[in-house]
Amino acid sequence: MAGWHALLEPAEQARAARFHLDADRHAYIAAHALARRMLSEAGGLAPDAWRFTVGPAGKPEVAPGHGLARLRFNLSHTRNLVACAVTSTDDVGLDVEDLGRREAGEGIAERFFAASEAALIAALPRPRQHEAFLRIWTLKEAFVKANGEGIAMGLENFGFTLGEAPTLAFAPESTGPVAAWRFLQFMPTPANILAIALRRVQPG
Repeated sequence: MAGWHALLEPAEQARAARFHLDADRHAYIAAHALARRMLSEAGGLAPDAWRFTVGPAGKPEVAPGHGLARLRFNLSHTRNLVACAVTSTDDVGLDVEDLGRREAGEGIAERFFAASEAALIAALPRPRQHEAFLRIWTLKEAFVKANGEGIAMGLENFGFTLGEAPTLAFAPESTGPVAAWRFLQFMPTPANILAIALRRVQPG
């Protein structure tokens, strides 16, 4: 943990120090160290040399000064798992959740999800609803992180169908053609669900 912490820049170290619980602080440090090591494999800089900027919706990007304008990354973490994705051109978003987290309260899906998603969850037997909620949640989080707009775009304004290959059912025009998007979802451990969203970008 000390070695990972040493890779972070002062602003990241300060943010890590603000976590009250060791588990949360360690997850943050591990996730950001992982991102730096993966970026190093893709971009050639030392792990501690990377600097970042933040987009309008809070999405971190590689600093322009590195001269790697299309290198993209995204990370996510829970207390028991950290994950990162790096791409050379595609926009990417990633989210991971813990199946052991507290279940969403009554009416949360109806309030924040598309009507079709809320109906999908409601139609399932009660023991399967929590997992279905998190499957949709991780897909939606990955999607808004990849498009860079954040949840301000409204989680109810787009929906997913579930299956071996999740699909985006509909989306605002600002996200670009639905055909440009690809989604992957799997369980990296029996206790976690992970989703990745990729938007194919043609290099300009």
